[in-house]
Amino acid sequence: MMDAPSLNSRSRSMDIFKGVAISIIVILHIGIVVKSNVGDPAPFVQALYLGLIGFFIMSGYFFKPGRGFVENMKRRVKVLLYALIIASFGLSIICFLWCALWGQPTDFDDLLLCIERTLTLERSFVDFDARTPWAICGFSMGYYFLWVLLIACVIFYAVADRIRDNWKLGLTVIAVLLGITVLYREIFDFSLPVNLNLCPIAAAFMIIGMYLAKLDLVERIESLGVGNMKFWVVLVISIACTMALVYLLPPSIDFDYMNFGQYGGYSAIPYTVESTIAFVMLICLFIIISKIPVISTLFSNIGRHTMGILILHVFIAKLILAPFFTFDDAVCLAADFTGIGRYVLAVASLAISYIICAYGPAVLGRITSNLKKESE
Repeated sequence: MMDAPSLNSRSRSMDIFKGVAISIIVILHIGIVVKSNVGDPAPFVQALYLGLIGFFIMSGYFFKPGRGFVENMKRRVKVLLYALIIASFGLSIICFLWCALWGQPTDFDDLLLCIERTLTLERSFVDFDARTPWAICGFSMGYYFLWVLLIACVIFYAVADRIRDNWKLGLTVIAVLLGITVLYREIFDFSLPVNLNLCPIAAAFMIIGMYLAKLDLVERIESLGVGNMKFWVVLVISIACTMALVYLLPPSIDFDYMNFGQYGGYSAIPYTVESTIAFVMLICLFIIISKIPVISTLFSNIGRHTMGILILHVFIAKLILAPFFTFDDAVCLAADFTGIGRYVLAVASLAISYIICAYGPAVLGRITSNLKKESE
Protein backbone atom coordinates (compact mmCIF):
# COMPACT_ATOMS: atom_id res chain seq x y z
CA MET A 1 0.00 0.00 0.00
CA MET A 2 2.99 2.22 -0.20
CA ASP A 3 6.20 2.75 -2.08
CA ALA A 4 8.39 -0.19 -1.13
CA PRO A 5 11.65 0.99 0.33
CA SER A 6 14.91 -0.53 -0.72
CA LEU A 7 15.78 -3.76 1.02
CA ASN A 8 18.53 -2.25 3.12
CA SER A 9 16.26 0.51 4.42
CA ARG A 10 13.18 -1.60 4.96
CA SER A 11 11.89 -1.42 8.51
CA ARG A 12 10.95 -4.80 9.97
CA SER A 13 8.70 -3.14 12.54
CA MET A 14 6.87 -1.35 9.71
CA ASP A 15 6.22 -4.67 7.97
CA ILE A 16 5.00 -6.15 11.25
CA PHE A 17 2.77 -3.07 11.70
CA LYS A 18 1.21 -3.69 8.30
CA GLY A 19 0.94 -7.43 8.89
CA VAL A 20 -0.86 -7.07 12.21
CA ALA A 21 -3.09 -4.29 10.86
CA ILE A 22 -4.21 -6.20 7.76
CA SER A 23 -4.81 -9.33 9.87
CA ILE A 24 -7.08 -7.35 12.20
CA ILE A 25 -8.89 -5.86 9.20
CA VAL A 26 -9.54 -9.32 7.73
CA ILE A 27 -10.82 -10.66 11.06
CA LEU A 28 -13.12 -7.66 11.54
CA HIS A 29 -14.45 -7.70 7.97
CA ILE A 30 -15.23 -11.42 7.95
CA GLY A 31 -15.67 -12.19 11.65
CA ILE A 32 -18.28 -9.50 12.38
CA VAL A 33 -21.64 -9.67 10.58
CA VAL A 34 -22.45 -5.96 10.95
CA LYS A 35 -20.14 -3.29 12.38
CA SER A 36 -22.93 -1.96 14.62
CA ASN A 37 -22.92 -5.32 16.40
CA VAL A 38 -19.72 -4.42 18.23
CA GLY A 39 -21.33 -1.46 20.04
CA ASP A 40 -19.16 1.31 21.45
CA PRO A 41 -15.60 -0.04 21.48
CA ALA A 42 -13.38 0.28 24.54
CA PRO A 43 -10.81 3.11 24.51
CA PHE A 44 -7.93 0.69 23.86
CA VAL A 45 -9.79 -0.77 20.85
CA GLN A 46 -10.39 2.77 19.56
CA ALA A 47 -6.67 3.45 19.96
CA LEU A 48 -5.82 0.33 17.97
CA TYR A 49 -8.31 1.32 15.28
CA LEU A 50 -6.48 4.63 14.90
CA GLY A 51 -3.51 2.54 13.87
CA LEU A 52 -5.24 1.77 10.58
CA ILE A 53 -4.60 5.38 9.63
CA GLY A 54 -0.95 4.39 9.91
CA PHE A 55 -1.17 3.08 6.34
CA PHE A 56 -1.53 6.67 5.12
CA ILE A 57 1.29 7.81 7.39
CA MET A 58 3.56 5.01 6.15
CA SER A 59 2.83 5.91 2.53
CA GLY A 60 4.22 9.36 3.24
CA TYR A 61 7.03 7.97 5.37
CA PHE A 62 8.53 6.09 2.43
CA PHE A 63 8.35 9.07 0.07
CA LYS A 64 11.53 9.41 -2.00
CA PRO A 65 12.29 13.09 -2.74
CA GLY A 66 13.51 14.17 -6.15
CA ARG A 67 11.54 11.76 -8.33
CA GLY A 68 9.01 14.37 -9.31
CA PHE A 69 5.23 14.21 -9.55
CA VAL A 70 5.01 12.30 -12.84
CA GLU A 71 7.48 9.55 -11.86
CA ASN A 72 5.88 9.08 -8.44
CA MET A 73 2.39 8.80 -9.92
CA LYS A 74 3.61 6.37 -12.58
CA ARG A 75 4.89 4.09 -9.85
CA ARG A 76 1.67 4.38 -7.89
CA VAL A 77 -0.60 3.87 -10.89
CA LYS A 78 1.44 0.90 -12.09
CA VAL A 79 0.80 -0.97 -8.85
CA LEU A 80 -2.36 0.39 -7.28
CA LEU A 81 -4.62 1.52 -10.14
CA TYR A 82 -3.97 -1.52 -12.30
CA ALA A 83 -4.67 -3.83 -9.37
CA LEU A 84 -7.92 -2.02 -8.58
CA ILE A 85 -9.11 -2.08 -12.19
CA ILE A 86 -8.34 -5.79 -12.55
CA ALA A 87 -10.10 -6.50 -9.26
CA SER A 88 -13.09 -4.32 -10.13
CA PHE A 89 -13.83 -6.15 -13.36
CA GLY A 90 -11.98 -9.48 -13.29
CA LEU A 91 -12.79 -10.53 -9.73
CA SER A 92 -16.35 -9.19 -10.03
CA ILE A 93 -17.03 -11.36 -13.08
CA ILE A 94 -15.47 -14.43 -11.44
CA CYS A 95 -17.51 -13.96 -8.26
CA PHE A 96 -20.69 -13.34 -10.28
CA LEU A 97 -20.24 -16.54 -12.31
CA TRP A 98 -19.39 -18.56 -9.20
CA CYS A 99 -22.44 -17.28 -7.32
CA ALA A 100 -24.68 -17.94 -10.33
CA LEU A 101 -23.28 -21.48 -10.59
CA TRP A 102 -24.42 -22.19 -7.02
CA GLY A 103 -27.88 -20.72 -7.50
CA GLN A 104 -27.37 -17.43 -5.68
CA PRO A 105 -30.05 -14.79 -6.54
CA THR A 106 -27.69 -12.75 -8.71
CA ASP A 107 -28.20 -11.30 -12.19
CA PHE A 108 -26.59 -8.84 -14.61
CA ASP A 109 -27.82 -5.80 -12.65
CA ASP A 110 -26.30 -7.33 -9.55
CA LEU A 111 -22.97 -7.68 -11.39
CA LEU A 112 -23.11 -4.00 -12.33
CA LEU A 113 -23.75 -3.10 -8.68
CA CYS A 114 -20.79 -5.27 -7.68
CA ILE A 115 -18.53 -3.41 -10.14
CA GLU A 116 -19.94 -0.08 -8.96
CA ARG A 117 -19.02 -0.94 -5.37
CA THR A 118 -15.51 -2.06 -6.26
CA LEU A 119 -15.06 1.32 -7.94
CA THR A 120 -16.51 2.89 -4.74
CA LEU A 121 -19.16 4.77 -6.68
CA GLU A 122 -22.18 3.34 -4.84
CA ARG A 123 -22.10 6.04 -2.16
CA SER A 124 -21.82 8.96 -4.56
CA PHE A 125 -23.96 11.82 -3.18
CA VAL A 126 -25.53 9.46 -0.63
CA ASP A 127 -26.09 10.69 2.93
CA PHE A 128 -23.32 9.73 5.36
CA ASP A 129 -25.85 8.04 7.65
CA ALA A 130 -27.33 5.90 4.87
CA ARG A 131 -26.15 2.35 4.24
CA THR A 132 -26.28 1.25 0.60
CA PRO A 133 -27.26 -2.33 -0.34
CA TRP A 134 -24.67 -4.96 -1.17
CA ALA A 135 -24.52 -6.80 -4.46
CA ILE A 136 -25.25 -10.50 -4.01
CA CYS A 137 -21.87 -11.20 -5.61
CA GLY A 138 -20.21 -8.19 -3.94
CA PHE A 139 -16.95 -8.51 -1.99
CA SER A 140 -15.28 -5.08 -2.00
CA MET A 141 -14.82 -4.42 1.73
CA GLY A 142 -12.02 -1.93 2.27
CA TYR A 143 -11.68 -0.97 -1.38
CA TYR A 144 -12.58 2.63 -0.53
CA PHE A 145 -9.27 2.88 1.33
CA LEU A 146 -7.23 2.04 -1.77
CA TRP A 147 -9.10 4.54 -3.93
CA VAL A 148 -8.70 7.24 -1.29
CA LEU A 149 -4.98 6.44 -1.07
CA LEU A 150 -4.61 6.66 -4.85
CA ILE A 151 -6.33 10.06 -5.14
CA ALA A 152 -4.60 11.38 -2.01
CA CYS A 153 -1.29 10.58 -3.72
CA VAL A 154 -2.14 13.14 -6.40
CA ILE A 155 -2.40 15.84 -3.73
CA PHE A 156 0.62 14.60 -1.79
CA TYR A 157 3.01 14.20 -4.72
CA ALA A 158 1.98 17.58 -6.09
CA VAL A 159 3.32 19.35 -2.99
CA ALA A 160 5.76 16.94 -1.31
CA ASP A 161 9.01 18.08 -2.95
CA ARG A 162 8.07 21.73 -2.45
CA ILE A 163 7.31 21.49 1.26
CA ARG A 164 9.66 18.75 2.49
CA ASP A 165 12.38 21.21 3.51
CA ASN A 166 9.98 23.99 4.50
CA TRP A 167 8.25 23.12 7.77
CA LYS A 168 6.20 26.30 7.93
CA LEU A 169 4.82 25.81 4.45
CA GLY A 170 4.19 22.14 5.17
CA LEU A 171 2.26 22.88 8.35
CA THR A 172 0.26 25.45 6.40
CA VAL A 173 -0.64 22.85 3.77
CA ILE A 174 -1.68 20.39 6.50
CA ALA A 175 -3.84 23.10 8.09
CA VAL A 176 -5.47 23.86 4.73
CA LEU A 177 -6.20 20.19 4.05
CA LEU A 178 -7.70 19.71 7.51
CA GLY A 179 -9.65 22.95 7.06
CA ILE A 180 -11.13 21.61 3.82
CA THR A 181 -12.07 18.39 5.62
CA VAL A 182 -13.73 20.24 8.49
CA LEU A 183 -15.64 22.59 6.19
CA TYR A 184 -16.85 19.80 3.94
CA ARG A 185 -18.12 17.71 6.85
CA GLU A 186 -19.85 20.73 8.41
CA ILE A 187 -21.47 21.97 5.20
CA PHE A 188 -22.29 18.76 3.34
CA ASP A 189 -23.76 15.47 4.53
CA PHE A 190 -23.00 13.20 1.57
CA SER A 191 -20.05 11.29 0.10
CA LEU A 192 -18.45 12.18 -3.21
CA PRO A 193 -17.54 9.63 -5.93
CA VAL A 194 -14.56 7.42 -4.94
CA ASN A 195 -14.75 9.10 -1.52
CA LEU A 196 -12.99 12.23 -2.75
CA ASN A 197 -14.14 13.92 0.45
CA LEU A 198 -11.67 11.77 2.43
CA CYS A 199 -8.66 12.55 0.24
CA PRO A 200 -7.62 15.87 1.86
CA ILE A 201 -7.23 14.38 5.35
CA ALA A 202 -5.54 11.29 3.87
CA ALA A 203 -3.03 13.56 2.11
CA ALA A 204 -2.47 15.41 5.39
CA PHE A 205 -1.54 12.11 7.05
CA MET A 206 0.87 11.37 4.22
CA ILE A 207 2.57 14.74 4.72
CA ILE A 208 2.85 14.01 8.44
CA GLY A 209 4.47 10.69 7.54
CA MET A 210 6.97 12.45 5.29
CA TYR A 211 8.01 14.76 8.13
CA LEU A 212 8.29 11.86 10.57
CA ALA A 213 10.63 10.20 8.06
CA LYS A 214 12.67 13.39 7.82
CA LEU A 215 13.15 13.07 11.58
CA ASP A 216 14.07 9.37 11.16
CA LEU A 217 11.49 8.68 13.86
CA VAL A 218 11.09 4.94 13.35
CA GLU A 219 14.81 4.36 12.84
CA ARG A 220 15.66 6.31 15.99
CA ILE A 221 13.16 4.35 18.08
CA GLU A 222 14.41 1.06 16.62
CA SER A 223 18.03 2.03 17.29
CA LEU A 224 17.27 2.53 20.98
CA GLY A 225 16.44 -1.14 21.41
CA VAL A 226 14.05 -2.62 23.95
CA GLY A 227 16.85 -2.82 26.50
CA ASN A 228 17.20 0.96 26.58
CA MET A 229 15.19 2.86 29.19
CA LYS A 230 14.58 5.68 26.67
CA PHE A 231 12.62 3.23 24.49
CA TRP A 232 10.26 2.43 27.36
CA VAL A 233 9.87 6.13 28.17
CA VAL A 234 8.76 6.77 24.57
CA LEU A 235 6.36 3.81 24.74
CA VAL A 236 4.82 4.82 28.07
CA ILE A 237 4.42 8.48 27.06
CA SER A 238 2.84 7.58 23.70
CA ILE A 239 0.43 5.12 25.36
CA ALA A 240 -0.51 7.65 28.05
CA CYS A 241 -1.07 10.46 25.55
CA THR A 242 -3.05 8.26 23.16
CA MET A 243 -5.30 6.81 25.85
CA ALA A 244 -5.89 10.22 27.45
CA LEU A 245 -6.88 11.78 24.13
CA VAL A 246 -9.06 8.81 23.18
CA TYR A 247 -10.82 9.01 26.56
CA LEU A 248 -11.35 12.79 26.41
CA LEU A 249 -12.11 13.02 22.68
CA PRO A 250 -13.31 9.57 21.54
CA PRO A 251 -12.59 8.98 17.84
CA SER A 252 -15.09 7.23 15.60
CA ILE A 253 -14.42 3.88 13.95
CA ASP A 254 -16.40 5.01 10.88
CA PHE A 255 -13.62 6.78 8.97
CA ASP A 256 -15.17 5.66 5.66
CA TYR A 257 -18.35 7.57 6.55
CA MET A 258 -16.33 10.67 7.42
CA ASN A 259 -17.16 10.34 11.10
CA PHE A 260 -14.15 11.39 13.15
CA GLY A 261 -15.70 11.88 16.58
CA GLN A 262 -18.41 13.61 18.59
CA TYR A 263 -17.93 17.11 17.19
CA GLY A 264 -18.68 16.66 13.52
CA GLY A 265 -16.09 17.97 11.12
CA TYR A 266 -14.12 19.65 13.90
CA SER A 267 -13.26 16.21 15.28
CA ALA A 268 -10.91 15.80 12.30
CA ILE A 269 -8.35 17.94 14.14
CA PRO A 270 -8.03 15.86 17.35
CA TYR A 271 -8.44 12.74 15.19
CA THR A 272 -5.28 13.71 13.31
CA VAL A 273 -3.33 14.29 16.53
CA GLU A 274 -4.59 11.04 18.08
CA SER A 275 -3.73 9.01 14.98
CA THR A 276 -0.21 10.41 14.81
CA ILE A 277 0.54 9.66 18.47
CA ALA A 278 -1.09 6.23 18.12
CA PHE A 279 1.27 5.58 15.21
CA VAL A 280 4.26 6.18 17.50
CA MET A 281 2.72 3.96 20.19
CA LEU A 282 2.12 1.10 17.76
CA ILE A 283 5.60 1.35 16.26
CA CYS A 284 7.00 0.84 19.77
CA LEU A 285 4.71 -2.14 20.37
CA PHE A 286 5.64 -3.73 17.06
CA ILE A 287 9.34 -3.26 17.74
CA ILE A 288 8.75 -5.41 20.83
CA ILE A 289 6.87 -7.98 18.71
CA SER A 290 9.78 -8.00 16.25
CA LYS A 291 11.85 -9.68 18.97
CA ILE A 292 9.51 -12.71 19.04
CA PRO A 293 10.95 -15.08 16.37
CA VAL A 294 8.03 -16.98 14.83
CA ILE A 295 5.29 -14.38 15.33
CA SER A 296 7.43 -11.53 14.01
CA THR A 297 8.37 -13.48 10.88
CA LEU A 298 4.74 -14.41 10.26
CA PHE A 299 3.41 -10.85 10.49
CA SER A 300 6.41 -9.41 8.66
CA ASN A 301 5.74 -11.70 5.69
CA ILE A 302 2.03 -10.88 5.74
CA GLY A 303 2.87 -7.18 5.90
CA ARG A 304 4.65 -7.35 2.55
CA HIS A 305 1.37 -8.17 0.79
CA THR A 306 -1.19 -5.88 2.43
CA MET A 307 -2.70 -4.51 -0.78
CA GLY A 308 -3.27 -7.93 -2.33
CA ILE A 309 -4.72 -9.34 0.89
CA LEU A 310 -7.08 -6.37 1.23
CA ILE A 311 -8.29 -6.88 -2.33
CA LEU A 312 -8.69 -10.66 -2.05
CA HIS A 313 -9.81 -11.53 1.49
CA VAL A 314 -13.60 -11.09 1.22
CA PHE A 315 -13.55 -12.36 -2.38
CA ILE A 316 -12.01 -15.63 -1.14
CA ALA A 317 -14.49 -15.83 1.74
CA LYS A 318 -17.38 -15.30 -0.67
CA LEU A 319 -16.20 -18.11 -2.94
CA ILE A 320 -15.94 -20.46 0.05
CA LEU A 321 -19.43 -19.66 1.39
CA ALA A 322 -21.34 -19.54 -1.92
CA PRO A 323 -22.09 -23.29 -2.13
CA PHE A 324 -23.43 -23.45 1.44
CA PHE A 325 -25.26 -20.19 2.28
CA THR A 326 -27.63 -17.83 0.48
CA PHE A 327 -26.46 -14.23 0.21
CA ASP A 328 -28.66 -11.14 0.41
CA ASP A 329 -28.17 -7.40 -0.05
CA ALA A 330 -28.21 -6.52 3.67
CA VAL A 331 -24.69 -7.73 4.46
CA CYS A 332 -21.73 -8.75 2.34
CA LEU A 333 -21.46 -12.30 3.66
CA ALA A 334 -24.31 -14.58 4.74
CA ALA A 335 -26.12 -13.12 7.77
CA ASP A 336 -27.05 -16.59 9.05
CA PHE A 337 -23.41 -17.68 9.10
CA THR A 338 -22.41 -16.72 12.64
CA GLY A 339 -20.28 -17.78 15.57
CA ILE A 340 -16.75 -19.11 15.67
CA GLY A 341 -17.05 -20.32 12.10
CA ARG A 342 -16.72 -16.75 10.86
CA TYR A 343 -13.38 -16.32 12.59
CA VAL A 344 -12.15 -19.65 11.23
CA LEU A 345 -13.18 -18.46 7.77
CA ALA A 346 -11.33 -15.17 8.36
CA VAL A 347 -8.09 -16.98 9.20
CA ALA A 348 -8.51 -19.32 6.23
CA SER A 349 -9.17 -16.40 3.89
CA LEU A 350 -6.13 -14.54 5.24
CA ALA A 351 -3.93 -17.60 4.70
CA ILE A 352 -5.20 -18.26 1.16
CA SER A 353 -4.90 -14.58 0.19
CA TYR A 354 -1.33 -14.50 1.50
CA ILE A 355 -0.36 -17.67 -0.40
CA ILE A 356 -1.81 -16.26 -3.63
CA CYS A 357 0.04 -12.96 -3.20
CA ALA A 358 3.34 -14.47 -2.05
CA TYR A 359 3.62 -17.40 -4.43
CA GLY A 360 1.08 -16.76 -7.19
CA PRO A 361 3.27 -14.51 -9.38
CA ALA A 362 6.18 -17.01 -9.32
CA VAL A 363 3.90 -19.94 -10.18
CA LEU A 364 2.24 -17.95 -12.95
CA GLY A 365 5.66 -16.97 -14.28
CA ARG A 366 6.77 -20.60 -14.43
CA ILE A 367 3.59 -21.67 -16.20
CA THR A 368 3.95 -18.87 -18.73
CA SER A 369 7.61 -19.72 -19.28
CA ASN A 370 6.81 -23.41 -19.82
CA LEU A 371 4.05 -22.56 -22.29
CA LYS A 372 6.45 -20.37 -24.27
CA LYS A 373 9.05 -23.15 -24.38
CA GLU A 374 6.45 -25.67 -25.59
CA SER A 375 5.29 -23.32 -28.34
CA GLU A 376 8.82 -22.79 -29.67
